[in-house]
Amino acid sequence: MPSVLGLMEQREARARQDMESWTEVLEQAQVEVDAARERVERARVGREELMSVLAEESPVDTPVSVPSGGEMATAVGSGCSGAGLGERPPVWRPGMGEDVLGGLYREVFAAVVAASGPVNGVELTRAVGREAEIKNEVEKIRHRAYVLEKRGWLVRAKDGRFMPAPGAVGRDASPASAERRRPSGAKA
Repeated sequence: MPSVLGLMEQREARARQDMESWTEVLEQAQVEVDAARERVERARVGREELMSVLAEESPVDTPVSVPSGGEMATAVGSGCSGAGLGERPPVWRPGMGEDVLGGLYREVFAAVVAASGPVNGVELTRAVGREAEIKNEVEKIRHRAYVLEKRGWLVRAKDGRFMPAPGAVGRDASPASAERRRPSGAKA
């Protein structure tokens, strides 16, 4: 006849195996939930960015034919120089100041200029007074910085941090020289 203590040890061992098995299932389910949560968040951010981009795209930035000579020019639109909230910033040219930037683009540019060195998206988000713990807020600010980079106002380092293009803050340089100074491998 088996001992009572031996039976209790067997029962405990089976219960421990069941617990470990269910713990593995639970951990795997948590991994799946986390992955699904991340996909939902990325889809939401992507949708909101698309809505933002579509809202920013307007006939103002659309190339129009110039009757004489068939050249292409970009319409500037209703006499305002980029000061609207939804307008894309103009391409930087010598002599332009941040006063031609509007809304959040101006805030992002000013934050990069005011920083003591290159800044990442989270630092920029905090600098413009947004909640950096919210991924969507960080992505909105990072998107503005990417647009400013493409338009010649900012330069992005190899590690993804932003700094002002030399010409955009000084009179003696231009975005072209900033392109030459950009670390190799940095994306435009």
